[in-house]
Amino acid sequence: MKRLLLLMLVLGMASSANAVLIQVDGQDPGQAVDITEGFTSVISVVSEDTSSWLGYIIVEEGGTGILGDAARLDAAGDIGTFSVYTEAGWGAGYELTVSMSQGGVPAIAVGPQFTINYSGGVLGETARISLFLDPSYENPVDSVAITIVPEPMTVILLGLGGLFLRRRK
Repeated sequence: MKRLLLLMLVLGMASSANAVLIQVDGQDPGQAVDITEGFTSVISVVSEDTSSWLGYIIVEEGGTGILGDAARLDAAGDIGTFSVYTEAGWGAGYELTVSMSQGGVPAIAVGPQFTINYSGGVLGETARISLFLDPSYENPVDSVAITIVPEPMTVILLGLGGLFLRRRK
């Protein structure tokens, strides 16, 4: 009985935590996603509850590409904000705040609260985009590895070139 009560307490505390995650181009890809070279992808910061929060979304230092054109959506509450953030040794991106005044119109809502464009990655290289939330910034609450891949026509042309080279021999 004690174990059951302890399990219920742990699950209840876990469910009350503010679950915030990253989506790339409207899909939740897990830990890795490929983006076609030369294209801009939309990163969405999505909350699964209506709590206020403060956090940072960054391209971790050493990763290629940049985050830009941040936009606050109504789901972030009436005083949700974003500002450019860069710290040496950590990365570059945005500081994000989700909150509402006492009037609360619009109120904080479940769903996408911010959108940010990701562009400028280098072909074949991987960037790690991470989201850190207050109060502990030591470990990201969500990360996604983005790898830049060739556009489909380039892959087709390389494949055809390989076939012609093979045929010549």
